Amino acid sequence: MGTTISHAIPNGLTTLGLSSSPPSLDAVPATRQYSGPGRWLLVGGLMLALLLLGLYNEQVLAALTTGWQHALATLGLANTVSAMQNGIDAGITRRLLPVVATYAALYLGTCLLILYLVLRPAQWQLAWRLYAGALAAYVLIVVLAKLAGNIEWAYRLSRHLLDFVVSPLPVAGLYVLFRAGFGPAVEAAPTHAAAGPDITNGPEPS
Repeated sequence: MGTTISHAIPNGLTTLGLSSSPPSLDAVPATRQYSGPGRWLLVGGLMLALLLLGLYNEQVLAALTTGWQHALATLGLANTVSAMQNGIDAGITRRLLPVVATYAALYLGTCLLILYLVLRPAQWQLAWRLYAGALAAYVLIVVLAKLAGNIEWAYRLSRHLLDFVVSPLPVAGLYVLFRAGFGPAVEAAPTHAAAGPDITNGPEPS
């Protein structure tokens, strides 16, 4: 009797179009699937924020400078940061380092979030690695220029590289290239037909 029931349960599930075994990990899509207008509203809002950061960068930098000056004075670090600032070539930046770092982090964070929302996982992985590589190249050029005796053209090159990275151009370029088929191949999500009841084959005899 017990053997008959144990055979009948999986056969009955098969008849109803169900499976008694857990789903395979291979059936999980390898790509993020977004639906609804919410994602594109968020992307539009982030792009607007990016546009405003570019249009009003002087005002944003001035506000950040005021905020950082008050914060450093409160923490008693104003003289320390000023001493560090004096050791930096004017070709790199004439602004406070915390101000530049905060603005760059805010801008790059917005860019990367936009790319995260519009790209597939494999494409997103490549995109942030390209950003990281560009920033690493910037740091390397600055360090080499400093070690070589403050080479002016190297500082200018590093400044141009940073200006390019902290701009909407990489976002637009990467999106267009990936949409055109360049970059990592996108694995399509598997499509499965809805399983209905099996009316052609009944349960196997016990």
